[in-house]
Amino acid sequence: MTSNSQFSRRRLLQFGAAAAGTAALASCGRGLGGSSSSSGGGGSKGALDFMFWGEGDQNKKLIEALDLYQKSEGATKVNPQYSGFSGYYDKLATRVAGGNPPDVYQIHLPYLMEYVKRGAVAPLDQYKDDLGLDQMPDYVATTTKADGKYYFALLGAATQPAIIVNTTKLKGLGLSAPGPDWTIDQYKSAMADVWSKSGHKLAGTADLGGSPIALESFLRGRGKALFGDGGSLGFGEDDMAAWLQLWQDLRGNGSAVPMAVTAAATGFQNDPVTIGKAAYTGTATSRGLPSMQSLTKETLSLGTFPSGGPGSQPGTNIIPAGWFAISPKSKNIEGAVSMLKYLTSKPDAANAMGLARGVPIPEDIRDGVAKSATGLNKLVLDNYALVASKGPAALQMYPPGASKLLQTSLPNVNQVVGFGKSSVSQAVTKFFSDAKAALK
Repeated sequence: MTSNSQFSRRRLLQFGAAAAGTAALASCGRGLGGSSSSSGGGGSKGALDFMFWGEGDQNKKLIEALDLYQKSEGATKVNPQYSGFSGYYDKLATRVAGGNPPDVYQIHLPYLMEYVKRGAVAPLDQYKDDLGLDQMPDYVATTTKADGKYYFALLGAATQPAIIVNTTKLKGLGLSAPGPDWTIDQYKSAMADVWSKSGHKLAGTADLGGSPIALESFLRGRGKALFGDGGSLGFGEDDMAAWLQLWQDLRGNGSAVPMAVTAAATGFQNDPVTIGKAAYTGTATSRGLPSMQSLTKETLSLGTFPSGGPGSQPGTNIIPAGWFAISPKSKNIEGAVSMLKYLTSKPDAANAMGLARGVPIPEDIRDGVAKSATGLNKLVLDNYALVASKGPAALQMYPPGASKLLQTSLPNVNQVVGFGKSSVSQAVTKFFSDAKAALK
């Protein structure tokens, strides 16, 4: 039915404006006691260049799992190359275009089909058993394939979107977090209550108006999808107007932070909840909760995105936490498969990563992690089980051109409305014009 996208260039891992991330990929490298190679295409002596991004402790945890893999029998040498999200796709695109791609690289939903069409992803049909590709749950299985072939390995999954709640702030205001079945109208009331109870000192929420993930959840509640048949938009101008007006109204009455705060909110460390400007925020997926909690002494909890009301699709879905592609130019595809198989199916790798790279998809691995889960990890696992029990819709591949539309145009039109430089109707016209140009 509908699909889930990742965030804008301001905030991949958070709801809001353009690219989240920390260090640019130009400074990436192992950084944890080792060297990194930029040779690409297999590196020296068959070593694998493995390129990925992460926030909080996500890169550190993946490195720990890779270190375990390196000690396993028959392991291939791996050169990790990693950073935050900012600059990642510029660097990746440069390497692919220059004929020097990494052997294995992380990618996310808006780019999957684009990189397949570029011939930058090796088919994985002959390795589907090794990577468990034909054993994936229906709600994520569709994004492992394109044009009938397997292309992408999945490291973990998570609920999407996730609402992060500062329960310390709410308790201080005499408020409580909402239940899992709240609606958009109840969401608006809850955000207004925070602003009112705080004496107009604390906004209810971060601004989610520039997030494709939040938009898609909103559309799902209206019985619509981001994209329809043939790669066109799956919703109308009235839907987009309602979305932009929702956030303009929330900003206008103090329920959402001002656009100036959103424009400066790059990365978890500058999120409105982290800096004490709002009681609620959003992350791309539930795996962002532990990373955000590491940045504040106040207690955070996890909620679901509001729905459209009785009879509508749930606002929160399940999405892979990470897709990984192998370059057809790699000189060691077998080694790349070996590494990905270890990361996706070995209990010791799952224990090393915890939930930093998502909830393990294989049921036996997930059950093993759940047995020892406490605190925030238990919240994430319980949230995953709750959403899975509601029958989440299967994801769909995004058409080529979606990445620019979702990661540039959407946050831009929300921003110009928020800064008072455009009316909602003008912004809607601009977005649909951008869509016509991008989705060819």
